[in-house]
Amino acid sequence: MIDLNRLRVFRAVVHSGTVHAAAANLGYSPSAVSQHITALQRETGLMLFEKSGRGISPTPAGIALVTGSEDVIEAAGRLEGLVDDLREGRTGSLSIGTFPSAGQYWVPEVARTLSAEFPSLLLNLDLIDVTDGPRSPYDIELRAEDPSLGPTHVEGHRRFELLEEPYVAVLPAAHPLASQSQVALTDLAGERLIAEGMADTTCSGILRRAYAASGASPRYVARSSDHHAALGLVAAGLGITLLPRLAMGRLDDGLVQRPVSGEAAPRRRIVGFVSEGAAPRRAVVRAVQLLHEVARRREATAA
Repeated sequence: MIDLNRLRVFRAVVHSGTVHAAAANLGYSPSAVSQHITALQRETGLMLFEKSGRGISPTPAGIALVTGSEDVIEAAGRLEGLVDDLREGRTGSLSIGTFPSAGQYWVPEVARTLSAEFPSLLLNLDLIDVTDGPRSPYDIELRAEDPSLGPTHVEGHRRFELLEEPYVAVLPAAHPLASQSQVALTDLAGERLIAEGMADTTCSGILRRAYAASGASPRYVARSSDHHAALGLVAAGLGITLLPRLAMGRLDDGLVQRPVSGEAAPRRRIVGFVSEGAAPRRAVVRAVQLLHEVARRREATAA
């Protein structure tokens, strides 16, 4: 069995470059570091360092041990954090799957508070575009829904609603439609449009159904899976894009946003799903509370 503390000391020497530098970083004496390295070499049966000029450098076996121990050291760190969390009544990790705009504008606020209240919490965040399947591997998953359709469901998860938001049209300030206080989908007939979201995403479906309800036929000249790229194309003069209000963020100079009006105006609902198994954990309960708080602030700011 390899002693993890000796392994950490060995890795510190490799990454620091010298025994003295590693000793200073670890708060050990140089002789104590050398003793750990000698013991690890005896333990593994490997020569981990060789002389190089006035110093030492890792052998090929030493380099391989550093590389191969990355996952072990990370896992050990997580295990130590879990033990601390269990001792203090905290959870060890929290996984969140989210669509990009919520990942950019909401999750960082939640993460900042969670980090302060649960210092040992490991937050795993995945940005996912297509989020409409019946299953989820996450403790919490944020999804977009079309309010004109029924609510979605995820096996083994509880659903909670956060907010419903309108779409806005983003266009160059010099565009003729920018002089209007609001824009209807029928006003966009014949205009060059940039689709934000690929064809199989929830947001694309929302726009597709909204255009069909309005009787207008969109003329797309570009499609982007990323709202930042869509805004960049608008700034470059390629056309107009429709975005959920959250995805709009802060617009660059030269761009303006106008509310989309009319009975067929698109809207999306933002919801969350929390795993039944994870729901009782303190960090998960707090994360759901924080998501509701962020959503309320967002609604108040937009009102």
